Amino acid sequence: MKEPLEVSLSSLVNSLPFLWAHEIWLMGVWKNSPKSRSIARSMPELQSGFRSAKQSLSSEDIYGSPYSISSYTPDPIVSNESNLTKVYELIHHLNKKLILDFVPNHMATDSPIIDSDPNLFLLANESVALKNAFLHSNGNRYVHGRDPYFDGWTDTIQWDFSNPDVEKKHIEILNTIASQCDGVRCDMAMLLLPDVFEKTHGKKSAYDWKRVITKIKTSFPNFKFYAEAYWGMENRLLELGFDATYDKSIYDAFKENNTAHISHSLKENTHPNKIRFLENHDEERAKHQFGENSHSYLSLLLCTECTILLHEGQDQGLTKKYPVQMIRVDSEMPDTKTEEFYKRALIATRKRNKDTGYFWPRYNEFGGNPVFVKSIQTENQTELILWNETNTEVSGWIPFQEGIQPRETLTDLVTGLDYPQTKSDEGIYFKLVPSQVQWFIF
Repeated sequence: MKEPLEVSLSSLVNSLPFLWAHEIWLMGVWKNSPKSRSIARSMPELQSGFRSAKQSLSSEDIYGSPYSISSYTPDPIVSNESNLTKVYELIHHLNKKLILDFVPNHMATDSPIIDSDPNLFLLANESVALKNAFLHSNGNRYVHGRDPYFDGWTDTIQWDFSNPDVEKKHIEILNTIASQCDGVRCDMAMLLLPDVFEKTHGKKSAYDWKRVITKIKTSFPNFKFYAEAYWGMENRLLELGFDATYDKSIYDAFKENNTAHISHSLKENTHPNKIRFLENHDEERAKHQFGENSHSYLSLLLCTECTILLHEGQDQGLTKKYPVQMIRVDSEMPDTKTEEFYKRALIATRKRNKDTGYFWPRYNEFGGNPVFVKSIQTENQTELILWNETNTEVSGWIPFQEGIQPRETLTDLVTGLDYPQTKSDEGIYFKLVPSQVQWFIF
């Protein structure tokens, strides 16, 4: 259920993920589109998803897509203020940073910007399919926002990036947003790249992300630009000035059990400009998608030097994916085992700081099978993460070193199980079944 934002934030303040996070991304705060609401309530293909999320479904439970934005002002369900300054101040009071959405590819079909600036949006020619365009009340036929692989989102209108004035308008919008938060998550940021826009719409784009980002950072030097990015275009966006981009490749590798890619990704030296996740509003819930492996996979992500994105309810082991158009859904009982795991994992990682050291201890390998072994050293503790990359059982010894000394019992943070230790000069003995992850603290 979506509550007034102040109430929702108050209920989150004492949650472990909120305390753990450095930045809070709030989705769906901008003014929603009545037209999007109407489309969502009547679109046949969406109804089964709505009914699975709420048994006693009413039209009031469906509010429209948060990515069909009418204007970049707070939605009435969020705030009656003209801006989000109060929310911004609250987040800062809690020593967090506030991240908001910027949807650069499109606006809602009933956005007032169409009335004030009709030439900023892409007109449809004869080659555009009827399902990918609509007739506006101003008499123009416009293209729906879309990507090159799917039909258009029928509650959106496409910005015309061949018009240089669109870039100027975006800078105007972003300057307003930047005065109310610490950064933006740019939805489907790669759609604005010249070759992608031309592939999608057959027109040359005049839009330059680098100019836009540089212009905003001139006035707001600490403002962050995060890109939702796919199709291997992450590095291009980083070169244009984005501070970090999604890394969906490792998520897909987990889904496909592509251990070679997972191993390569984990062994990269540094990747602070990658945003990694096990779930978000577009993907299935981690517990549903990966089952018990979700705990192991998060442990592996937490041992990398990337940005971790946690989705609301992920730490509770929720399994139902909620349609983004809904503001009220049936509650779901948390999974106690998952809650206990996240408590162990997030408390452990909160103790890390900027001086954290990462290194790979030596180990005696039996049978020639690879084992991922990584140590994380902080002022107060040493962490040891082990992962059997193979489909066979693997065992061996990890020699003692600074920070890793004999203990009678080791507790695995992944499972919560205790492992009695046999004293040996050879070090720490491990035995891992296929794909098993263990995570210890010394």
